[in-house]
Amino acid sequence: MRAAAVTGLGLVCGLGATPEDLWRALCDGRSAVGDLTRFPAEGLRSRRVVEAVSFPRAGIPPGLSQVDAMAFYAVGEALRSAGLERPPAGAGVSVGTGVGGLPESEAAFFEHLDTGRLTPHVRDFLSHLPAMAADRIAARYGLEGPRASVVNACSSSTVSLGQAWLWIASGEADFVLAGASDALTRLTVGGFNTLRVVTLDRPRPFDGGRSGMVVGEGAAFFVLESEARAEARGAKVLAWLEGYGLSSDAHHATQPHPEGAGALACLRQCLATAGLGPEALDHVNAHGTATPANDRAEAKALGELLGGRAPEVPVTSIKGAIGHCLCAAGALEAAAVVLALVHQEVPPCAGLDDLELGVELHVPRRTERRTLRHALSLNLAFGGNNAAVLFRRAP
Repeated sequence: MRAAAVTGLGLVCGLGATPEDLWRALCDGRSAVGDLTRFPAEGLRSRRVVEAVSFPRAGIPPGLSQVDAMAFYAVGEALRSAGLERPPAGAGVSVGTGVGGLPESEAAFFEHLDTGRLTPHVRDFLSHLPAMAADRIAARYGLEGPRASVVNACSSSTVSLGQAWLWIASGEADFVLAGASDALTRLTVGGFNTLRVVTLDRPRPFDGGRSGMVVGEGAAFFVLESEARAEARGAKVLAWLEGYGLSSDAHHATQPHPEGAGALACLRQCLATAGLGPEALDHVNAHGTATPANDRAEAKALGELLGGRAPEVPVTSIKGAIGHCLCAAGALEAAAVVLALVHQEVPPCAGLDDLELGVELHVPRRTERRTLRHALSLNLAFGGNNAAVLFRRAP
């Protein structure tokens, strides 16, 4: 199948509002984990989260939700980095989505409880709809191509990238804006606290002493183009998206399959769609939540996939640095994969001190210079929703 050219990238997260900011911080081993300030934290087991940095709002319509504003910013930056002011009218839009305008709905609800005043007009709650980010992006640029809002829990934005690749590979579209945006809410922060999977300190993916995750927020969007379109306009290609895998554990509502069976099937499918075997893989950005069950299952899947190369291929997780950004996690982690291919470096796994016994993967503790041609991003979500995307270095 045809590859899709990555010609633009824009993002915002706890470590910065540009790809360069994110990459420098990741390679320095920095972490954005801190205490919650966005809303009251009373009653929470842990106050540890990652809040997105402030970002320029020039040109972003006022009154947007946090999710939509981050999405608009990341899309604008992706277009700018692609050397474009706007996408073509026939462009597609594929957006991983989760909470939508829930943060603003929560704030209005609690204001009503405190003051007794009526909530805002119903039109002010349009952002509450998860599909609104994709709708607003399409409306802003007058886009008439295919549109999808993907709700697949924490693999949503990986699936949104995979959907964009399928549109381009099939010829349904030759230009797609793909990515995701997700924000902190009382529901998600409180929910993960209730599940007791959050840490009181910081995430330590694949560490023997890990004690849980933290919820983060952010957005990342890609400009994806067909090879013919990118070549015709002389676009600089950052990387090629050339593989996609999707599978279901069919095992448990929140826990991954303990042997990583679904994750392994997803990984193999991702490589197969690119016509490659595991021997071609040079780097993996793992889901790596720093929860005991997830890391263990993922390590088994990756170990079986890589076989004798498992101690050599660098496997990292950036959740110790930017938190678990839920539906935007996959897009931000795919961005880190693209940046690794561009810079020919693999960042350290922030938070890792001592690799868990029995994990035979190579998980870097410092930035490593590598010759990288193919790199993969893997996400494992609630409900056993596994998704992976494979990127190839641009010449």
